[in-house]
Amino acid sequence: MIVSDDRLQMSADEWAQFQEITHAPWAPRTPREFDAMCELGAAYHLAQNTEGAGWMRAMACEAMKFGPEGQINFPADQRRLAYVKVHGGWPTDDQLREFESGTTPTGPGLKLVR
Repeated sequence: MIVSDDRLQMSADEWAQFQEITHAPWAPRTPREFDAMCELGAAYHLAQNTEGAGWMRAMACEAMKFGPEGQINFPADQRRLAYVKVHGGWPTDDQLREFESGTTPTGPGLKLVR
């Protein structure tokens, strides 16, 4: 994704990923519209309880919003999402390193039951 003059440009693959995650009806044109669609996607997943894990999908939508200094947090970080699926919360950088190295203590974790 590229931001230039407060306008967004996404590749076709990025748009497909964004639409799949947020259920957005159109590609966002500005950072503000992008953040709004992320919030709507989060609300959708919480209301729908998507696949029994709406809260987790809502967390992923919220995490994609632009950072306070305008940092781009999309495309979604698949490594962090893998952590969330196991531990149920967004990891710090240290937690992610431990998780990827295999030294994270394995607690009860989360398992999706259908």
